[in-house]
Amino acid sequence: MRVTFVLPAPIRVPVGGAAVVYEHAAGLVRRGHTVTVVAPRQIGTGLTAGARAFAVHVRDRLHGVARASVYSASGVETVEVERAEAATVPPADAVVATGFQTVAPVLALPLSAGVKVHFVQGDETFVDPDARAAWRLPFARVACSPWLAEAIRAEGGTCLGVVENAVDPEFFACDIEADRPARVLALYHRHPVKGPDVLVRALRRLYDARPDVEADVFCARRPSHRLPKHVRVHVRPDRVALRGLYAGAAVFLHTSRSEGWGLTAMEAGASGCAVIAVQNKGVESVLRCGVSMRCVAPDAPGVDAAAALALETLDVLAHPDERRRLGRAARERTASFRWDDLTSRFESLLVRAVEGGRP
Repeated sequence: MRVTFVLPAPIRVPVGGAAVVYEHAAGLVRRGHTVTVVAPRQIGTGLTAGARAFAVHVRDRLHGVARASVYSASGVETVEVERAEAATVPPADAVVATGFQTVAPVLALPLSAGVKVHFVQGDETFVDPDARAAWRLPFARVACSPWLAEAIRAEGGTCLGVVENAVDPEFFACDIEADRPARVLALYHRHPVKGPDVLVRALRRLYDARPDVEADVFCARRPSHRLPKHVRVHVRPDRVALRGLYAGAAVFLHTSRSEGWGLTAMEAGASGCAVIAVQNKGVESVLRCGVSMRCVAPDAPGVDAAAALALETLDVLAHPDERRRLGRAARERTASFRWDDLTSRFESLLVRAVEGGRP
């Protein structure tokens, strides 16, 4: 089977959704399929698309981002093109749109491009309020979590099935039972949906309550928020460095307001961190509140998520046995997801879509 994945853009900084695409692409190649990843520099046409592409280029230059793609996989061809269109997307049995921005160009491709599949990895209304309209278009559709599959069907769309995400448990394995320093770790992302404001407030409250608590954040780009001075910032750490950050932290703070799937929370749980999260359906697809993580309610009138995160963190840091319990439960839960099993399921859904010829 020939499979083409279409990304929203060339991937020059770490992006969880793109990492997942390459995991499946590599797994499909190992199963004997031919896989191409198409990365268009522009989505759409006209002055707006060109201006957007130029703005991204300038931002990358300012942030010291290399021009090379962050991701690759053995046997997977990555093709960077100006636009995703008939002349640049190779004919395939299945062509997979991987973000709502890619839905329109994939839908416009001729039938010879392949059966059109939409791999839904999140509720992207935070990018475009009308993003859910893509769920009703004539695609075969695969969701990365049960809650997204339910949301798609509630919107009147169809969904062939669910293919969750995984992490490599051997790569993230470390000693959960050993004592860990009073240290917290978090992912920082400047987009409001990721809760950077909540994170900053929580880190300040922690420092005010316990100045001895260390804090690290990792991020794809330099923070645009002013973080407390004691916070160490790690911009685009490599995988080994990131593993070390997880292994050295007692608590992982997850502040996103919305996630398709809580991938960083999953990595932290596999590493034995106590995950403390703002409740959202994506992270709850991975870990269970009160069992394998602690949760706080999102910001609302009369509800301060940052204050709640700080209080939960202080409690866990004061009770190392609770950190170990949460870490053991999180590791057990994350180990139940395996890339090999999940790519096999993805493969079977693609075969089903191709054999059906249409959603």
